[in-house]
Amino acid sequence: MTVAGHTFQVRGARSPRKGIVVLGIDTVAIVVSDRRKAIAWYRDVLGLEVAYIGPPDSAHGAEGTPESPGHRIELGPARPRTRVHLCEMGGETEPGPTGITLLTNDIRADAARMRASGVRFLSEPTRTDWGEWLCEFEDPDGNRFDLKQPADPGDPTD
Repeated sequence: MTVAGHTFQVRGARSPRKGIVVLGIDTVAIVVSDRRKAIAWYRDVLGLEVAYIGPPDSAHGAEGTPESPGHRIELGPARPRTRVHLCEMGGETEPGPTGITLLTNDIRADAARMRASGVRFLSEPTRTDWGEWLCEFEDPDGNRFDLKQPADPGDPTD
C-alpha cells in the first residue's frame, strides 16, 4: 500500500515486498539536559555499559570520556542488541513517556535497588492479568520508562 509517497507492507497482502528490510533497532535516542550526569545515571543506576563515547568537539578523532564526552554517546549491550543514545540538545528537555520498556528477570529486586539509588517510581511493580510484571519510573530529566518482567523471566520474548 502506498500513502503520501510512502510504501507500507500490509499484513496478508499478496503483492511483492517493497521498502527496506528492517533487521532490528540499533539505538534509541533519549534527550537529556546534561550528558555527563546522564552517562553516570544510565551507567551507575541502570547498569548499562558504556559502549561508545564520541570525541569532544575540540578533539577530533580521539574517543571521549564520561568526563569529556562528545555528542555521540551509546550505552548498552554489544550489537546487534539495542543501545540507548543520550542526546544533549542544548536548552530545555521535553520529558515524558518514552515508550521504552526495559526487561528484567527480577523486577521487585531491581525496583528496590533503583529506589535506593534515588529513582522516582510512578507505579509499583504490579502483576498484570496476562502474567507479566510492570512498573514505571523516571530518569533525572523526567523521561519515563517501563520496567517489565516477562511471565517467564528466563524467556525475554514472552
